Amino acid sequence: MLLNMNDPESILRWWRVWPERHDAYLEHVLKSSPEFAPSIRVAQSRIASSAELSGLLASSVSERRERVAAMALEEMSSSAYELRRAAFA
Repeated sequence: MLLNMNDPESILRWWRVWPERHDAYLEHVLKSSPEFAPSIRVAQSRIASSAELSGLLASSVSERRERVAAMALEEMSSSAYELRRAAFA
């Protein structure tokens, strides 16, 4: 996928692939590359004003939290030997 940071439509297509990660990256780009700010702001306002896109972001964040919680529970039930072995694998 090609991303054109000067095109809000391109940003939205890219953002839909992984909303949670790409939303955070857009914030980073705003700070590090202000030349893209106008198109990023347009894309962000469209995300904020769309129930579908806001829901997609909320769903993505929720899924990520569930995965992190599941990994934490798995680690808690593992022995120190298993954790050390997994770290070196």
